[in-house]
Amino acid sequence: MNNLSGELTANLVDIEMRTVRYGRLAWQDGVISAIEVLGEERPEACYLSPGLIDAHVHIESSMLTPAEFGRQAVCHGTIATVSDPHEIANVLGIEGVRFMLESAQASPCKIFYGAPSCVPATPFETAGARIELADIAALFDEPRVVALSEMMNFPGVLNGDPEVGAKLDLARERGYPIDGHAP
Repeated sequence: MNNLSGELTANLVDIEMRTVRYGRLAWQDGVISAIEVLGEERPEACYLSPGLIDAHVHIESSMLTPAEFGRQAVCHGTIATVSDPHEIANVLGIEGVRFMLESAQASPCKIFYGAPSCVPATPFETAGARIELADIAALFDEPRVVALSEMMNFPGVLNGDPEVGAKLDLARERGYPIDGHAP
């Protein structure tokens, strides 16, 4: 049996139906080709469940490169992430984000990113870099950038700060989701 075609029997976890049934799963050319329920759950058998998507993670907090983070994450069932590279952006700016994008290409986990919206996080910080509106626009042109990350400046949102508003408007114009904080 190679990795592209085969079959296995296991307890199949069906998230939508909220059931666990013993069954057979077959795949052909890397694509699931059949799922057959064979009976009730068998506690002695292994379990097979759909992969998990981590909708918000700061990979930098793991102290691993995206490639290594992905290798570790897939071992525990995570098949994709939407990552916020805010921390590396605070230190290295857009070049740090580009490093994360490049490293993620070597990951077995699909790593997508949001464009960091608040670098530095507050006007009181003395971070190593800034992410401006033009940087966010450039990041939105990257295929693995899929959102505006973590708008932490909720006072700026509530008070109509023009710089914050321009970032939110750009995301809306491009059709990107906006991740945020709320008081």
